[in-house]
Amino acid sequence: MNLEIILAIFLIMATAFLFSPLGLGGGVLYMPILHYIVGWDISLAVLGSLMLILMVSLGSRIAHMKGGYAVIEIGRSGVLPALLGAVFGTLASYFLIIFLGDFTIKIAASVLLVWVIIRTLKQLSGEKKLGDNEGMAPDQVTKEILNKYRILCFIGGMTSGALGMGSGMLLVTFHRTLFSWRPHYAAGTSAHIVMMMVPVGIISHLLIDGTGGELWRIMGYSIFIIAIMMPLISWLGSRMAIKLIPQRLLTYPFLLAVIGSLIRYILDIFGII
Repeated sequence: MNLEIILAIFLIMATAFLFSPLGLGGGVLYMPILHYIVGWDISLAVLGSLMLILMVSLGSRIAHMKGGYAVIEIGRSGVLPALLGAVFGTLASYFLIIFLGDFTIKIAASVLLVWVIIRTLKQLSGEKKLGDNEGMAPDQVTKEILNKYRILCFIGGMTSGALGMGSGMLLVTFHRTLFSWRPHYAAGTSAHIVMMMVPVGIISHLLIDGTGGELWRIMGYSIFIIAIMMPLISWLGSRMAIKLIPQRLLTYPFLLAVIGSLIRYILDIFGII
């Protein structure tokens, strides 16, 4: 293996271990790692990112469910809209790349990362405190709030299908903003939805843009090794964070990694590199 592959493997494993406890899965970082470090084209990087998100979400979901950190009664109502959003986002991504070029995906990813950075800075500075109380119980959620939640889950699914990133961050924010849930509950419920949604996005990409054959040619049987390792790494990271590490502490390296990814996208979009 060359140096780029070794670096990419290290970064992917570190992302799964450190950031899955935040309910992020790491999609905002997997896609730029696969595209810029490994050298995959955008369509293949999106598919690879979705597969990594699925594996990490499995480990995170198991850890959070075991600790009782998931509000399944609410989460299940967002699953179907998220599934439909994933299909719609995959179709949008496919046609945008064909007719306008992959720079459109990079611009959309950059906009998402700017939002992630602003939202994270506000949370760290205390300007926007989310989930500081016990939050809203399932029987307190009104029909109006639930309908709004379904729309937001559709947006999360669409973002995931189109960009291979962002659904975890979006869903965690939706959960904390709408229901005022504590971080672990928001993350656990997010992981539940993502684990149900991402397979639809993967299948959609395999059927629509035909990247599955290329992924198998590149990865081969190592896909199965990764499929075993990533959920385990995510589970270990989630269990450690739930018991030992304040989520605020994990937010700082995440923020630095997102800023680095944004800078790389910007340099690429403007043709500096």
